[in-house]
Amino acid sequence: MKKSILLLCAIFFIAFQAHSNNVQMTNVSIINGGAGNIKVKFDLSWDNSWRTNVGPANYDGVWVIFKYKQQGMKWNHLNLTGIGNSTPSGFSIFQNSGSPKIGAMIFRSAANLGIGTVTVANIELGVANNLPYDIDIRGFALEMVNVPAPTVTRPFFGDGDGTNESTNALHYADNTATTNSTLPIRCDANSLDDGELEVDGMYIYSNDTIQLTNPIGPLEPFPTMKEVWCMKYEISQASYRDFLNTLDSLQQDTRTVFPPTSPIGTRVLTASAISRSYIEIVVPASANTPAIYGCDANNNNIFDESADGEFVACNFLLWQDVAAFLDWSGLAPMSEIQYERMCRGSSSAGANAAILGEFAWGSTSIANATYTIGGLGSANEIVTNLSPNIGNAVYANTFTTPLRSGIFANATSTRTTSGATFYGIMEMSGNLQEYCISIGNVAGRSCEYVPNGNGALSPLGNAQLPLGGAGYWPGMDGNITLSSAQSCTSFCEVNSVAGIRLRGGGNSNASSVLSVSDRSSTFQPTARGADRGGRGVLQIR
Repeated sequence: MKKSILLLCAIFFIAFQAHSNNVQMTNVSIINGGAGNIKVKFDLSWDNSWRTNVGPANYDGVWVIFKYKQQGMKWNHLNLTGIGNSTPSGFSIFQNSGSPKIGAMIFRSAANLGIGTVTVANIELGVANNLPYDIDIRGFALEMVNVPAPTVTRPFFGDGDGTNESTNALHYADNTATTNSTLPIRCDANSLDDGELEVDGMYIYSNDTIQLTNPIGPLEPFPTMKEVWCMKYEISQASYRDFLNTLDSLQQDTRTVFPPTSPIGTRVLTASAISRSYIEIVVPASANTPAIYGCDANNNNIFDESADGEFVACNFLLWQDVAAFLDWSGLAPMSEIQYERMCRGSSSAGANAAILGEFAWGSTSIANATYTIGGLGSANEIVTNLSPNIGNAVYANTFTTPLRSGIFANATSTRTTSGATFYGIMEMSGNLQEYCISIGNVAGRSCEYVPNGNGALSPLGNAQLPLGGAGYWPGMDGNITLSSAQSCTSFCEVNSVAGIRLRGGGNSNASSVLSVSDRSSTFQPTARGADRGGRGVLQIR
């Protein structure tokens, strides 16, 4: 079997000034030990890893997936088996139950508390036994954050202080934040939510269910309160570029604005070099050969240079684009209930009572002056006039295009000044608005179970769930009707938007939209936008 010769690190992120989190996967190879004993072997390192047993009591990790192909053929997902896995002492491997396994999470073990750079050598993961002999292989790594399940069922949603609340915020009673799990959650009458949420309300349960009738009736599966892994950062320009570079020409055409046959240097997600969208065509597609994409911030047709914007959050993404990326990655969309919990923390994880208008970092303080940027487009892109004591975020008052993910974290930053959530997830307020499954309409609430992706897309380049599978994603089978439940009766592709909404605010929004509990953003976003991107989660099952 041919030794692996190509390795792409899908994400390089930065948490300390002038230093990158620098997720690196190296020395990828296939070990052929005979039938039933084939493995992929690699080394992994990343900076600023942590594990703590106090406060949020959580840890970070790296989600790894692999793609392979034979010469002249298409890229395929490399399924894992969970058999014969090994990693050095101090680190653990998590894979979901069932078979095949789409990827693996590498993280510090319970005895390996601390923070800092880690290097994990000679990781081995069992892979499917039907690999062709002569293949090339690519490895991809995404930094993730573990969000533990609450130990009591009293989470906080909404932010009302008794007199006021964020726009369309969830509440138990008008202007009263949710502090009692025995009362149904509601919101004010508005054009974004239906009577189920506005009038009857619904109960949120720790076993990932909601109850849709008042008084209590049958439970409905919906992602709410279970343990979950969340991407530490928004999808980056480099991540989306690498994703495109594993698709065929037809799939690439679906996932970009301009066709893969366009000339060298064509920006593919927007019409011109605006709003820091830097992905371009390096080699145009021809016949059955797909295009090759690269980043080119300075527009000199020399691609993926050190300051070509690979680390900037990727904007101009449709929900369908984000869904395809998540399916390809083996991840899943997050619900707006998960979004609020991952920002604020569970009540049992620090009694984090909601504060009116609070941002992801847990306070209402926010920078209000235009940022000055150094190292533009590079791995060391920084804000040189960073606020030293209040929350930092990219929004209309500070910077009107996306910045590098993790840009506000440095050697002396706090949760507030770095803009981190309770669990250490970055840019959940500001930079880019993010797609979440809505709880405010039938199309969203019918996204039962919400399976993780299987690593493969449809021939058209859409996320595609198994026919007859256990669950649904928003916009399946062309659903554009908020009052219609999702279905999976034809091709089960995610090619529409019903059931999705935007949370967290972005670079074009007023600060109020960045509030954790604000629900004013569009509920059926159908256009690409300079302030729209996304991230995903790994549902643990």
